Amino acid sequence: MPPSLSGPFTKYCRRPLLALTLLLCSLSSHALDKVVLQLKWKHQFQFAGFYAAQTQGYFAEEGLEVDIREVDYNRSPLDIVMSGDAQFGISDSTLVLARLQGKKPVVLAAIFQHSPLVLLSLESSGIVSPLELKDKRVMYLRGTDDAVIRAMFTELGLRPIDYTHVPHTFNDQDLVIGKVDAVSGYITDQPFYFRQKGININVISPANYGIDFYGDMIFVEENYFRQNKKQALAFRRAAIRGWQYAIENQEEMVDWIRANLAPDKSKDNLMYEAETTSRIIKSDIIDLGYFSTNRLIRIADIYKGLNLVHRDSDFSGINYEDHLEDSVYQRQWIKITVVSIAIISFLALILTLANFRLKAKVREKTEKLLSATHTMRRYLKVIDQYILSCMMSPDLRILDASKAMSKAVDSQPGALKGKQLNELLHDQYDPTLSAISSSLRSQKSWTGELQMLSVNGKELWFEVYIEPENSDPQYQNEITLIATDISDRKRIEQLSLTDSLTGLANRRHLDSVLENEFRRMQRHKTSLSLLMCDVDFFKQFNDVYGHQQGDRCLQQISQVCKQLEQRPADLAVRYGGEEFILLLPETDSSGAKKIAHQLLEKIVELDIRHKASSVAEYVTISIGVATVEKDTIRRVEDIIDLADKQLYKAKSAGRNCISSQHLRPEQ
Repeated sequence: MPPSLSGPFTKYCRRPLLALTLLLCSLSSHALDKVVLQLKWKHQFQFAGFYAAQTQGYFAEEGLEVDIREVDYNRSPLDIVMSGDAQFGISDSTLVLARLQGKKPVVLAAIFQHSPLVLLSLESSGIVSPLELKDKRVMYLRGTDDAVIRAMFTELGLRPIDYTHVPHTFNDQDLVIGKVDAVSGYITDQPFYFRQKGININVISPANYGIDFYGDMIFVEENYFRQNKKQALAFRRAAIRGWQYAIENQEEMVDWIRANLAPDKSKDNLMYEAETTSRIIKSDIIDLGYFSTNRLIRIADIYKGLNLVHRDSDFSGINYEDHLEDSVYQRQWIKITVVSIAIISFLALILTLANFRLKAKVREKTEKLLSATHTMRRYLKVIDQYILSCMMSPDLRILDASKAMSKAVDSQPGALKGKQLNELLHDQYDPTLSAISSSLRSQKSWTGELQMLSVNGKELWFEVYIEPENSDPQYQNEITLIATDISDRKRIEQLSLTDSLTGLANRRHLDSVLENEFRRMQRHKTSLSLLMCDVDFFKQFNDVYGHQQGDRCLQQISQVCKQLEQRPADLAVRYGGEEFILLLPETDSSGAKKIAHQLLEKIVELDIRHKASSVAEYVTISIGVATVEKDTIRRVEDIIDLADKQLYKAKSAGRNCISSQHLRPEQ
């Protein structure tokens, strides 16, 4: 157990008058509720936010007295919380797998937006890929904080029988003296240890292989949450405040941790951990504690796809919001209410425009009607300014649009009138339009997501509700559209599809896009080309100039690849390490080779110095080009294998060159 964490009460009690006042107040107040927080590791900056919540009195303000316990080597945090020996725990995306397996963890908050867990090997071993761990000894903590490791191995076809699992001894020297060939560790901490020892290491990151899970998450057991919602939500609020304080006051928290919990760790070590931890938390981009159910669904799909659980397994209920009283029904009713209010408001507007039919009754109720009209106009003004809505004809031509809708797409009020709906879409031939028209012809409403472009070319996403007007025969040919701007949410989800270093698409994004383009090629009988690029002598570049310069080099090359995305369907990808891919749909062999030569020339024009290269004094690349047509390959993976073989030929030919192959149906 950690030492007692002193709070504001202890500090103020040094003054007798304040101590007496606080003591008298405490006699009339309830005692703090005692709860236990089970950490997944020993005390360090990884848990600084919880120490800050304790020392700054945030837990006490919420009526909690928290016992913060460090790792139990015999049981995982999940087992401890599920058994009731602790109310709160810290774990990773293993919680999704546990929920799929029938256990009942409930996630309160995600602190780390990306998992910091990686595999480390000695540089001298030459092990730089998970596939090179076959028949090797791998040390990691099985069943605890190992979600990304297991997913990466299974994704690449590395079975448990292909390597020797070694239980974690938590002794970094085991890797140095050769007891194991690779060891799991946190990117926020372990690299500093080896750097201080002057030991060069290789880092094998699951993110480079399309496995991007959440890191540390706060969780509870479902029955506990149902019975103690206020207490659990109070803990969540205090913990998030604590993390905000820890991120803004890193050096102060480092000094406190050294003085009270981890005196054996150097200040430089803890400051290194604090800096790298802040980057993983990403509080400057994403709200502390935020987690996306859609991203959890993708993580669950990965587990199912890797056959770690049955495909029919359900993880519903993992989000704490699903257990708030009537939360699901409340959200549904709120949505229905908002739509109903908007429809009623438009009907009221229509009634106002048609009020000449009510003139006979107006004389009898003039006073009441004037008051109602004034209120209604104020309400309609609010709707016009803040509700994204428009009226359309059956052919989806905009008849009228609210100011809020015009502002959302950077248009002047009234400028949208007369435009077709497809003119606002990112893709004017979006097949979603057919689905909308079909529903409206059947006098049914349609709900879904639409990607649009603003007048200034900005990409926008909206969740829309479209409904035909059926209540009044006079307006039965009009259609109501109400939208909610979800662009920010889409941008956050997009983070999971991009490589964090270069900003290009990652390997998982490539897998989904390549599968669709392969099917499109077979259906339309077009060509599909793929360029696989590798930086020549990149390991030697890192040895001479260091990994930071290596990262800058990869970022410059990625910018060149991005520039060659000349059409919307083209896709630049960081495939892994120093390998890049350019996917070129509907591109024949000559077009692909033209792009390859442009890429080769632009990399040379970067003039990045490389004195360790055997080819030139600057950085160069080798390129393998593969072009396929309908029925020339059976599997989508075959085009990658073909490009990889051509890349090998380019390297064998002396590097800084291109090798290509075009498979035609007769070959």
